[in-house]
Amino acid sequence: MQGSLTRSFTDYATQTFTRRCHDLGLAVYRPTPEGKTPCSVQPDAHSYAWLTRRSLVGKITLALSDSETGPVELEPGVFLLRITESNSARHAFGALALTRRATEDTGFEERCKADGVDPDEARLGLSTIKRQKPTELTSLCQALTWSLSDLRTMDEHRFAAEDLTEQLGQSFENITLLYRLGRSMSTLDAPRLITESVCNQVCETQSFGWVAAHFRGNSSSVPELTDHCVVAGELPADHGRFKQLVDELVASWSTDSWSKLLQPGAHPLADLTQTEIILDPIYHDGQVIGVVLAGGKTGPDAEATSNDTQLLDAIASFLGTFHENAARFNEQQMMFIGTLEAVSAALDAKDPYTYGHSERVAHMGVQLARAIGLSDAEVERIRIAGLVHDVGKIGVPEAVLCKAGKLTDEEYEQIKRHPRVGYNILKGIPKMEDVLDGVLYHHERWDGRGYPDRLSGENIPLYGRILAVADTFDAMSSTRSYRKGMPRAQVLEEILRCAGSQFDPRLTGPFVGLDFTEFDELVRHHEGLASQAA
Repeated sequence: MQGSLTRSFTDYATQTFTRRCHDLGLAVYRPTPEGKTPCSVQPDAHSYAWLTRRSLVGKITLALSDSETGPVELEPGVFLLRITESNSARHAFGALALTRRATEDTGFEERCKADGVDPDEARLGLSTIKRQKPTELTSLCQALTWSLSDLRTMDEHRFAAEDLTEQLGQSFENITLLYRLGRSMSTLDAPRLITESVCNQVCETQSFGWVAAHFRGNSSSVPELTDHCVVAGELPADHGRFKQLVDELVASWSTDSWSKLLQPGAHPLADLTQTEIILDPIYHDGQVIGVVLAGGKTGPDAEATSNDTQLLDAIASFLGTFHENAARFNEQQMMFIGTLEAVSAALDAKDPYTYGHSERVAHMGVQLARAIGLSDAEVERIRIAGLVHDVGKIGVPEAVLCKAGKLTDEEYEQIKRHPRVGYNILKGIPKMEDVLDGVLYHHERWDGRGYPDRLSGENIPLYGRILAVADTFDAMSSTRSYRKGMPRAQVLEEILRCAGSQFDPRLTGPFVGLDFTEFDELVRHHEGLASQAA
């Protein structure tokens, strides 16, 4: 019984105050919202029956309802110290103090018997409770009031410190997350993967059920993100409908017409997901080009906080900056590729019979690279290697390149130098290192009889082996000054026949199975350009 009564005293200040009263030999009573007045005594006290008898508790309850503070004598020698909380007119506690007269009064036995308490057992139990001097009760009551006030203030400071610690911890986690995201955005050639990674990391480290980033259809400066919606976590809605509503939302925004919070019942997007949504716009060159959103928050505080909105604001700023950087990178890449195409076209134009050769080799190299399962990034590098694979021919005299008849041994040696010349030209250009193998080794043979280094088998880098097939295919398919182009079936038969001698046998099968429709269109396009130039 005693334990169940004391469980209503739960907070630190209350427990500490009650313990101090016990140390002073005082029983403690505390009014409850239900109108009860439970009693708390020292665990080893045997006076519980007397302290909780009906008539005494009734007098205590009545005294605590009075607005007066200080000691009040309930029975001869039995005083209640009424202790009021700071800034409150209600008594927080009543501390019961006994003087010597409490058990010596002539009416003690009658009061015990009236409440069904054995007088002798009551005297025995109360003998363990310290007796107070009547003259000191007022000072004791005041000291206990001050003590309770100090404990409450300490409690408030403790809670404030805990809240501050929690906020600092959350802020530190957010800063760590933003630092990690900032570092991950240093790679600009995979914008969709980076955006997916950002959403996943925010969803994993924060208490959101889902996180999304949507880019409008007009963000064409980064094609990978155009009209794309990335979602991490469990979105409780149809993705297509979600994307449609988000796109409508962003399209309706002007510079300052957006809200950071959408509530169910107030916006169709929040109705769709049945959750409060936090969001922030993504800007590019001062224009809203997308939005980052988060919803389904869980945990003790399921409502949006300033930390949440500030974090999303930072994420949106990161994505906006990343989008701008990715757009600039994409522009530079397009300019770079355009320059390579122009250089290769200029070289091919030296001989009308080789017009467009490098572009066609790049195209077929890409087709073969995809067929054998290379990544998109590697496929792109194969394309660049194909465009520049013959750049070394800039060092070969036009008379040799355009010679109609058979080459002399000396002329053929000049031709054989072009892979090394091309390698030397390109090796000093930043970020060209991985395409150099295609430039240097596209004339090596599987059987080791090629040039410039007579490599064989898998000692020939993969890019070189791929471009060797593509280069030979275009050369055999094209009409030259000294011969006509071979029919398609004959070219493919020759490629299969040379598997294991000239070509990597694992590449010839996938190559002959390719679709050559686009290649044929390129041939017709280049023939038209060549005839115009002539």
